[in-house]
Parts: sequence; structure tokens; C-alpha cells
Amino acid sequence: MDKEKLVEYLKDIPKPAPTESQYQKTLKISLLTARKSSRIGFWLIALPGIVVLLFIIQNLFHLNPGFSRWIGKNTSSLSTPARAVLVFVFLVGFPLLAIVLNLLSVCYFQYDKIRREFNISFKIRWWNIVITLIGGALASFYILHLLADTLLSGK
Repeated sequence: MDKEKLVEYLKDIPKPAPTESQYQKTLKISLLTARKSSRIGFWLIALPGIVVLLFIIQNLFHLNPGFSRWIGKNTSSLSTPARAVLVFVFLVGFPLLAIVLNLLSVCYFQYDKIRREFNISFKIRWWNIVITLIGGALASFYILHLLADTLLSGK
């Protein structure tokens, strides 16, 4: 009889439910690592920055236009709109890509299933912030240069 009671008791025991941990309730991710994105962002800003700096030095000191002539010779097989798009992508697209990469690396996204909330937090990583600001300044500089050139030429 004891054996039958034990079997009945074991059948009626409520099954334990696993407790939800804090990690199961929320999902927190960082899309990119800060160190890798700062290195990539540096190069995405340094290359167009060097080109802009060379053009500024060339025009400021009235130097022989060798650099601009070299670029003109090497891209002469392309049509003018294709060259304009390449220059725009190089001088504006690269810094904007650096901005996006570095902003994603300092942002942390957290989703709470229970409360149905989506939180975004920012970690302060100075190199990523500096690269983001320089990239914004470089892209803005070239866009403003294009606007001023278009408005002053009257076209």
C-alpha cells in the first residue's frame, strides 16, 4: 500500500517551473565594438581629410597643382557625373559611414520583454565621440563648399 500511495503522490506533485532570470527578461546588445569601430572610423576620416588638406595647402600657398592634375589624369576615362559621384562618396560618404559606425559602437540597445520597453543608452568613449564629431565636420565642410560654389557660380 505504501508503494501505491507513493506512486499517487508522485503523480500529483506539481512540476517546478524554472524562474526567469534578469537576463531572460531583457535583451541588451551592442552592435559594434568600440575599439574596432574607432580604428575603421579613423581611416574613413583620415583618407578624405588628407585629400582635403592637400587641396587647401595647394590653394593657400599657390603651389603647383600637381595633385589635382594627377587626380584629373587618372580619372579622365570617367564621365564628369561619375567623377562627381566618386568624389562625393569619398569626401562625404566615408565620413558619414564613420559617424554611423562610431555611433553604433557607443549605443547599447536594451529590450525588456515584460514591460515591453526599448531603451537606448550611450557609453562615453571619447575616441568614438571625437571621430564622430570630426567626421560630421568634414562631411559638412564639403557639403557647404558645394552649396557655396553652386550659389556663387549662379548655376
